[in-house]
Amino acid sequence: MQARIQAEDLSAAELGLRLRQQELVAAFSCFALESDDLQAILDEASRTAANGLQVRLAKVLQFLPAEGEFLVRAGTGWKPGVVGHARIGGDKESPAGYAFCTGEPVLANDLGSEPRFRTPQLLRDHGVRSAINVLVTDDQRFGVLEVDSTNRDEFSTSDLAFLQALANTLSAAIRAREREDAKSAMLREKEALLLENQRLLVDKDLLAREIHHRVTNSLQLVHGALTLQLRALRDPRARGPIEDAAARVLAIAAVHRRLYRGGSPVAADASRYLQGLLDDLKLLLPSSGERRLVLETEALTLSADDLTHLGLIVVELVTNAMKHGRGNVTVSVVREPTALAIAVSDEGAGFPARFDAAESAGLGLKIVSSMAGHDQEPAILVDRSVPFSRIVARMAVKAAGG
Repeated sequence: MQARIQAEDLSAAELGLRLRQQELVAAFSCFALESDDLQAILDEASRTAANGLQVRLAKVLQFLPAEGEFLVRAGTGWKPGVVGHARIGGDKESPAGYAFCTGEPVLANDLGSEPRFRTPQLLRDHGVRSAINVLVTDDQRFGVLEVDSTNRDEFSTSDLAFLQALANTLSAAIRAREREDAKSAMLREKEALLLENQRLLVDKDLLAREIHHRVTNSLQLVHGALTLQLRALRDPRARGPIEDAAARVLAIAAVHRRLYRGGSPVAADASRYLQGLLDDLKLLLPSSGERRLVLETEALTLSADDLTHLGLIVVELVTNAMKHGRGNVTVSVVREPTALAIAVSDEGAGFPARFDAAESAGLGLKIVSSMAGHDQEPAILVDRSVPFSRIVARMAVKAAGG
């Protein structure tokens, strides 16, 4: 009768212990989910393991591949200086090494007489006689969760089941933490690259501004030299080409200044660019008087190269219209499938019947043909379908949108 009562009491105590172990695994799972600190998770796993098996000593061993050893990464009950510093051999002759290499749990209740292993010096120094080791994995293998006791025959297979369940939960937590750390590292790297890219863009913009200033200064020097030459000339026939060249330098300067006013554009709105350029030309052309420069175009986004060519074409055609035509001048730009149609009209009576824009000997129209670069049809022609002067250039574009 007494023996039966003792057995029932033992069964009740065993049941209580197993329920307590389940509660500990559940509590650890909640802690691991809420924590973003891997070391805190490892420390809590060690405390939970010792608490669940009602012993003093437990530890998490992290394998160091480069050294072939374990580092005592976390632990409870050990002498000062062990956790974070002590090393244990990682070969199969130690309990932890065997569990790590084979993936099989180790239950050793008498390390002194265990033929499979040698007892690590760390365990001997602490009087350990029994040990349980189970594998802890990350995306590969992290290490081993170990519980130790100074008593022989301390642990049972039920204890092994508890420790394995705890190790499985710890493994999942480590994998989740490592992936979060990897994401954080990628985000930091991305932020560093973005900052470096911003720095490079600032440097590029500063360089572009410096080049812009130098180009502007160079054009001003050329214009100044041409002006000095004009002062020395008395022959009207000799002055004409020099005056045209000086005006063209100013026009090129206006194209450049208007394009790079905001820095170094990759692309910009052609309509805004052209409107500003026409405003500049109105001030630069002495023959403009009360004549208006009118722009008719939709919004077009063009690359910096295309904007430069477009600007030079418009400057040449408008300058010719202001010089040889009459009345107001209208600039129209229309997007076609493979080109831009640039039409410049004035209120004059039109071009002479024999005038061929493509064969003109004038430097301005030769510049326009060169800038247009359209090889599907004549790059420049006179539109004789209207009763006034209208000339059309078709410019191929490298990149355009609208």
